[in-house]
Amino acid sequence: MIRAMLLSVLCAGVAGAANAAEPKFPIKPIRVVIGYAAGGPTDAVGRIYATRISETMGVPVIIDNRGGAAGVIGTELVARAQADGYTILLGVISTHGLHPASGKKIPYDAVRDFAPVALAVTVPMVIMVNPKVLPATDVNSLIAQLKANPGKHKFGSSGNGGISHMCFELFKQRGGGLDMVHVPYKGTGPAITDLLGGHISAVCEGIGGAAGHVRSGPLRGIGTATLQRARALPNLPTIAEQGLQGFEAYTWNMFFAPAKTPSAIVHKLNRELNAAAKDPATREKLDRLGVDVVDNSTPESLRNFVPGEIAKWSKVFKEAGVKVD
Repeated sequence: MIRAMLLSVLCAGVAGAANAAEPKFPIKPIRVVIGYAAGGPTDAVGRIYATRISETMGVPVIIDNRGGAAGVIGTELVARAQADGYTILLGVISTHGLHPASGKKIPYDAVRDFAPVALAVTVPMVIMVNPKVLPATDVNSLIAQLKANPGKHKFGSSGNGGISHMCFELFKQRGGGLDMVHVPYKGTGPAITDLLGGHISAVCEGIGGAAGHVRSGPLRGIGTATLQRARALPNLPTIAEQGLQGFEAYTWNMFFAPAKTPSAIVHKLNRELNAAAKDPATREKLDRLGVDVVDNSTPESLRNFVPGEIAKWSKVFKEAGVKVD
């Protein structure tokens, strides 16, 4: 009896010492770095999450926009930041998937320098055509018309090596080696303007910028580049279900911490971000952006996500012969 009581006291003492040794988190403002200017889609996602977790964690959560070099400047800042959970990154497919896959020289390692925290949203890409220039109605007719007119049609993108470019390179490859001319723009906005004007034939655009044009009719949606139909365009079939099985080209936003951030802090942030994604008011705001919200990722489930993205797109870059400065 006495031995049992002593053992109980001893265990309680050990547990108390362990709890005392574990630092409380958070006790000061958290900075979320975004490698792009304010006002863009990644910034919008980051601010919605930041507002909610600031309320639930009881400290200010501040957005720090560090634009430049296609997201590289902000991403490097977090890679070199103190690994204490107070500086985290809202990364994108470019910073952690496409840049490493392209062979572009970047000042960080997308895998070794970061600890994945939570996948926030995924953003389906949509292949659209101007039906007056390229009168395809679905994937099969698009492939047939491109094969019948090699080199005639142009597709626009937000820039060389970006997701809107590589989406079409993947489509060309999966379609049997299609011959199209790539026209890079400084953003998909100008590309869509030229698509509406008939100066180019097609664009692969994120669903936020595509849905309105597809619904209103001046541009025709050929298919969404995800395995499931997009919530924002439920009547538009996926490219995969139209015959190109497994076809996926989507962008995403994921929260990362510096690599050596303590596991307890990473998991605390993960729980808060997933809870934010489940919050009805927060989810409604994210839904308005046209993104697909993710509310159940874990650091463990994301361990192979970035390496998988790099491996997938490396093959596309290599086969397409795309070079990025």
